[in-house]
Amino acid sequence: MDKTNPHHISEERIRLAEENSRYTGELAKLIKIRADYYNEFRDAFKSDLAVKRAWEATDEGVKMSIIKLKIKSIAMTMSSYNTHLRLLENEARNLY
Repeated sequence: MDKTNPHHISEERIRLAEENSRYTGELAKLIKIRADYYNEFRDAFKSDLAVKRAWEATDEGVKMSIIKLKIKSIAMTMSSYNTHLRLLENEARNLY
């Protein structure tokens, strides 16, 4: 990607927004599955923390953790693109 072309940066931000939306939808589904898991298995554990740890050890729990990290990474990347676009805008206006 050309990091000096605002159009390319804007297109990349749009792509990242779409990706973020997709991951957020997957996360919403996993939150529902987690709630069902908690309701089903809460009585089998001594504490909420134990239930949480058991959930995190499941395939869905691992997937949920990975998706959260991906969403965070996308947000950080989009923030850096925003900063870069602002810098390019100021340079175009001869403001330093």
